[in-house]
Amino acid sequence: MPSKSRGLRTSTGCLTCRKRRVKCEESRPSCKNCERVERECVYPKKTETPRRPRALSARKTSQMPGVTESALMNCIPETVNAPAPTSGLSPGPTQSWVSFSAEQPDLSGDTIPEECFFIDDSLFTFGDTLTPNFGPVEWYDLLAADAVNSMQGQTHSNRWNFDIASLSRRQSPRQSLAPESGGIPFGNGDAQVVTIPFQPWNTEIRIELKREEIGFFDHYVNVVAPILDLFDPAQHFASVVPHLALRNVGLLKSLLAVGACHMALYQPQDHIHEAQSQLQPGTPTSASSYSPSTSNFAEQFYYETLHYLSQNLLYQSYTGSHEILVTAIMISTYEMFGTAATSDHSNWDRHLRGAFWIQRNTDTSGESIHGLQRAVWWAWLRQDIWAAFRTGRPTLTIHQPKIAMSALTSDELATRIIYIAAKCVQFAATPKKGDIAGYMEAGETLMRMLDAWKNILPASFEPILIAAIPQALSTPSLTEAHQVAPIWIHPPAHAAAIQTYHFARIIMILNQPSTGGLNKYQTRFKLLRESTSTICGIAVAQQSHNLPSAFVSFQAVYAAALCAETQDRQGEILGILRTVLSISKFPSISILDDLVNVWGGAS
Repeated sequence: MPSKSRGLRTSTGCLTCRKRRVKCEESRPSCKNCERVERECVYPKKTETPRRPRALSARKTSQMPGVTESALMNCIPETVNAPAPTSGLSPGPTQSWVSFSAEQPDLSGDTIPEECFFIDDSLFTFGDTLTPNFGPVEWYDLLAADAVNSMQGQTHSNRWNFDIASLSRRQSPRQSLAPESGGIPFGNGDAQVVTIPFQPWNTEIRIELKREEIGFFDHYVNVVAPILDLFDPAQHFASVVPHLALRNVGLLKSLLAVGACHMALYQPQDHIHEAQSQLQPGTPTSASSYSPSTSNFAEQFYYETLHYLSQNLLYQSYTGSHEILVTAIMISTYEMFGTAATSDHSNWDRHLRGAFWIQRNTDTSGESIHGLQRAVWWAWLRQDIWAAFRTGRPTLTIHQPKIAMSALTSDELATRIIYIAAKCVQFAATPKKGDIAGYMEAGETLMRMLDAWKNILPASFEPILIAAIPQALSTPSLTEAHQVAPIWIHPPAHAAAIQTYHFARIIMILNQPSTGGLNKYQTRFKLLRESTSTICGIAVAQQSHNLPSAFVSFQAVYAAALCAETQDRQGEILGILRTVLSISKFPSISILDDLVNVWGGAS
């Protein structure tokens, strides 16, 4: 069979089909493809020299038919909350690793298909998320409104005595004590070397931590930051962010809020050591209002973060700074941990959108020059994928990669699959009506992108092989306890990337329209079973029983659970997911009930 990828490199046909990367039968004056989807059919005036197509990211908006600037940024995710009649889990009894796909695609030629696939983004909608006038001020107003509603819904005894009026935005900047200038900010070099320029919204000297803040600061650095840094070899959240926070009150308070909120997941009734609270002058809270509970500390730090924002948003330099960028992701992380005890994601979802506005304002993406900007963007996208998957709204990624996969390092390949997964969730959320042909074409394109990523992976993404225990020496407990063979991939970020790949592939298979036929059904069934086994195999491996890995495993295992048909397989995956949740403490344990309800409805 000829290679599917050859058609992508054709230089014949109408310009419209060539831009869409589909085969054109070249009928004139309008080809059948353009007539079918009612597109303008235009032929080149002269024969062009065949050339390798540019990546989608290198195209300008004006070159994409039917794509508006708002629609250009792929963001439509939805949770695949409906199961599909597929699969179970069990790898072969003697195989500890399941290969990537049941059928390897024919990728003849020297070119590995990368992002050279055109997805017609006019299929997708974005709502008002990309409204141009949304920015830092609108983001803060959203935060303040949610905070006021939360405080007004609490009794006085259940919240600290925080002055709601202090959340009103300052209408004029403070008198600057020094010019807005300073050293060279940290960038793409060593994450440990941080030069922080002086700004009127920063402190002139490093902030001293209070006794009651030390534990929360330490918890952030040693427990929370590794979660955010899983895909970042430079570990910006652990090595750079704490130093930024020690010169910026707002960022420090948000960091402490995240540390305390996450600590509360482990010790919901824990009482911090008896330390008297000593607030900074001007903080709109009385010392006597402090509560000893960890969750109350988290809430107070969060309100103090908002107070800082209200006083400093008028500084133009602050609204485009690294400090506000990191503060935004800290706030969304705080809200994310806050959903661990509830299935209500509304606040977190809105604040993820707010972080998106801040990123647009600072031109932040996964390919930004500054390493911290890249780290923040990838951490945000990971959160956005899960929130979108669970709530059924579009993902908010508007970034189009400019670097080809063949030019990426192994660590960059690990993050590229996060982007592709976001596109797959976007595809799943798209209404299955309207331009069905375009929708099916987009699905095929995404599947080819997944295959291209998989085929270019280096050896570090392969499992570490472990000799099987002879049958005569194996104990009953060993064979009975592990129906899923553990899969160990090192480093952990690459194991997480493989889980993300299979998470994305499951989403595509469950949502991609099928032309039917027994062979097609059997192929899909085999792919789903393979992805389910791989995801669960990585999740049960002892090397994955750590907090950063668990934050990827729970998402992938949840998607794998949607493919389990039999009660035995459902029970097995439910047990794996319960174990992962006992490590991650996020999301809410209610997702187990959600799965049971989905399975019950399916049956």
